Amino acid sequence: MATILLVDDVELFLELERSFLAEMGHRIVTLKSGEAALEQLAEIAPDLLLLDLYMPGIDGDEVCRRLRRDPRWTQLPVIMVTAAGKDAEIRKCLAAGCDDYLTKPVNKKELLEKVERLLGKLRVRTEPRARIDLRVQLRSTGRCLSASARDISRNGVYIRSEALFNPGTVVEVTLELPDGRSQVMLGKVKRVEPGPEGGMGIYFIHPEPEGQAVLAGLIGQCPAPLPPAADTATGPAAEALARAREEQAGRELREENLRLQQRIRELEQENIEFANQMLRTEEINNNLTNLYIASSRLHSVLDRDQVVEIIREIIINFVGAEKFALLVRDRESPVLYYEIGEGFDKNGFPVVKLGEGVLGQVAADCRNYFVEEPVAGGSDDPLRPLVAIPLTIHGEALGVLAVYRLFSQKEQLQAVDFQLFAMLAEHAATAIFSSSLYAASERKQQTYRGLMDLLLK
Repeated sequence: MATILLVDDVELFLELERSFLAEMGHRIVTLKSGEAALEQLAEIAPDLLLLDLYMPGIDGDEVCRRLRRDPRWTQLPVIMVTAAGKDAEIRKCLAAGCDDYLTKPVNKKELLEKVERLLGKLRVRTEPRARIDLRVQLRSTGRCLSASARDISRNGVYIRSEALFNPGTVVEVTLELPDGRSQVMLGKVKRVEPGPEGGMGIYFIHPEPEGQAVLAGLIGQCPAPLPPAADTATGPAAEALARAREEQAGRELREENLRLQQRIRELEQENIEFANQMLRTEEINNNLTNLYIASSRLHSVLDRDQVVEIIREIIINFVGAEKFALLVRDRESPVLYYEIGEGFDKNGFPVVKLGEGVLGQVAADCRNYFVEEPVAGGSDDPLRPLVAIPLTIHGEALGVLAVYRLFSQKEQLQAVDFQLFAMLAEHAATAIFSSSLYAASERKQQTYRGLMDLLLK
């Protein structure tokens, strides 16, 4: 049994990660700050550290840097967790010396596999490998290397090369694809084999959906070998006939080659589409699991301030919203006011009336709003969100969740995003409504107790 230390300032995510890891049978210890992790590390003596990147006080990357400077912890496996998942954030994690990273919302399957791999318990390959002959460019700290891939899987690639990087080196891997395109992914050198026939095994670090689809397409390619042509006849007439046959056979082979290439492209596209479908299905299942755990915590409290703070944590860490606003209204009021959010000044947020503008119309009609144009740039106009979802109870809007910018740089919102926003809004509306009822009940009880005290005096 291994000891796994989880460090995150958000209690909700400690609960989520603990619930995912519980089935592995390991000892789980949780801390809520980088300072606590540094102070108690020797006492806990973890076999693996799961560390949030951004925390108040000492950030996760600084914790990791300090550990790597201490001889006792240079070999401690560290997985860093970040809500952003942007390239700069990934490189920041890797530069600090972590072994791998995850993005929020955490994918259970990915978390368990990475934990098992770093603990040395994943002895067999979990993904099929395919033989391949592909040009590859490797880049790390100003050094470039051109080589070829021998085999590839969704998890990594083996590179044939006499020139080698050291194990643990983070490299930028550029795959030169058969159709002329290229795909760039981050990787880490896991093993090296010196010599003329040697090379490097490189583990892909959290490839993005586009990269995963490209890998699926490469693995699924099975080009058929072309049969050789031969003719042993002699003499002028026979030679002329042989040349004619060779020309005919050559044309047929070229035509067959073109058909095979076309079929390979079709199969590659089918593989990519299937991989994307599987990724969407996995993403939906992961969202449902995460939201179930998060909503359990959300509905376990009745204090209004706690409810809205948990909603804020869910919006940032599960929805991946970098900039958002939660607007609410009193039941008889026609005005929506800013309750909580990120990226806005509470006092500077404009007043929103029911029926006016995007936000007011969403609240009045109880209908979802999703912007149709690309969303990568986000929006800084509080009255023009990318997404606006009514928080509805009994056909009436208690408020609106408005999202203005996402951490992930996706171009368009997908069906899975719509589903996640809508489910979150339902849970948020129910929790806010319950907290309002609880607050009203508490006020009535206080009034009743006050009256009883007066009568008994």
